Amino acid sequence: MRLSTVLYESVQGLWAQAANKPFVVEMAKGVLDKRRYCYYMIQDYLYLLDYIDILERMRDRADDLALKEFIGFVVAQTNKETMQVHVPNMRALGIRQDDVDRCPKSPAIIEYIGYMRGQVKEEGTLAGLCAQLQCSWVYAFIGQRVTQKYSEQIATSPYRGWFEAYTCDDYVAANQRWIDVLDAQARAANVQDGEIKKLCEIFQTCAAYENRLWDKLYES
Repeated sequence: MRLSTVLYESVQGLWAQAANKPFVVEMAKGVLDKRRYCYYMIQDYLYLLDYIDILERMRDRADDLALKEFIGFVVAQTNKETMQVHVPNMRALGIRQDDVDRCPKSPAIIEYIGYMRGQVKEEGTLAGLCAQLQCSWVYAFIGQRVTQKYSEQIATSPYRGWFEAYTCDDYVAANQRWIDVLDAQARAANVQDGEIKKLCEIFQTCAAYENRLWDKLYES
């Protein structure tokens, strides 16, 4: 069985919870408080900067040339999305750089990023790929699941672009490429049951952090 299949099966319950979080559902229905969304955009931007930094460190320590090139691709794509999509969207919402500078990073993000950094340092690149893939993959899952359930509401929601971003062909294809690379790396490393169990624990922990973050964003 592919590692990605085992990982997916281990978080189905947590991902289903994520797709039903009040923050996500209210985005779909178009009733989410704009203030909450602006706070999310700032926090997500701060998160992405750390996310990219972790990827760059993984790329630099990777021995396999193909893996190094793939992580470099993910870094470039994430940088592009951050600077050419995320930042302009913040500006369109009226968020200025000084708003970002004054906004402290959420403790939930600090803990989440710290956990991912720790897994890369202690468990290696494969663990890091699992940890960061969870973030990319769960957004694709949420986008698809919520769009299926609330398609009519999303069509008129001011947050429609969020769902379109994570269900578009380019995002889905890039995410699938990541899944395929992870599976190939797991086969090459001949991961055994004990290692798979540890990778599932990492994947589940990251999914739990994501759910906690959605809750904290809604409480803001």
